Formats: sequence, structure tokens, C-alpha cells
Amino acid sequence: MLPNMKKVLLVAGALLLVTALIPTTAAAQYGRRTFTVFNDSHYRIDHVYVSPNNNRYWGGDQLGRDVFLPGYRFDVALIPGWYDVKLVDQSGYTCVVRDVDFRGGDRWVITDDVLLACEILSSN
Repeated sequence: MLPNMKKVLLVAGALLLVTALIPTTAAAQYGRRTFTVFNDSHYRIDHVYVSPNNNRYWGGDQLGRDVFLPGYRFDVALIPGWYDVKLVDQSGYTCVVRDVDFRGGDRWVITDDVLLACEILSSN
């Protein structure tokens, strides 16, 4: 009888642990929203990295193996807030767009003007 009681207690403990972890995972994902990024520029962007404002860790390339062609869009899931976005174009040139507002809206548009301002600020 005692070996069966140990099994029941082990299974009950495991179920309790799994149940306790579910709300934590759901809460971490709860605050995320999907934002659509549009490439309304004339340039192909090969890599897009997003980091919370003034954070040095960029994380993975949001495009994965894809490239971001003019006229296309992609979705990114973020907790609403201010972010820095690092863009790498087809020639390998890198620039950082600082203070992108991913709070209230549901989209961010990359234009030639955004890239020009990014290039000017990145060259200083």
C-alpha cells in the first residue's frame, strides 16, 4: 500500500507544480501585442533587431532567414513601450533608430526619411 501512496503523492506533486507554472507563463505573454512593421523605403533590409530603449542586448534577428523588401511588412510581438531598432541593409550598413514608440499604435513604417535620419545620426 505504501508504494502506491508514494506514486499518488508524486503525481499530485507534479500536477501541482505544472499548475503553478501555467499562470506565470501566461502572465509573461499577456502583455505582448503584435505590431506590424512596414518597409515603405526603397531599400532592402536584411536584418532587424529590436531592443528595449537603451539596452545593449539586441536578441535575435526579427526577420530570421527572410529579407525585408520594399513594399513588404512583417509582424513583431512586443510588450508595448519604447524600443531601439537596429537595421542592417543589403550592403551590410548598420544604423540604429532610437526611441521607436511601440505603445499606442499597431504599426511602424520605415521610410526613406527614417533611414536617412538614422544614417545621419549613426555617422556622428
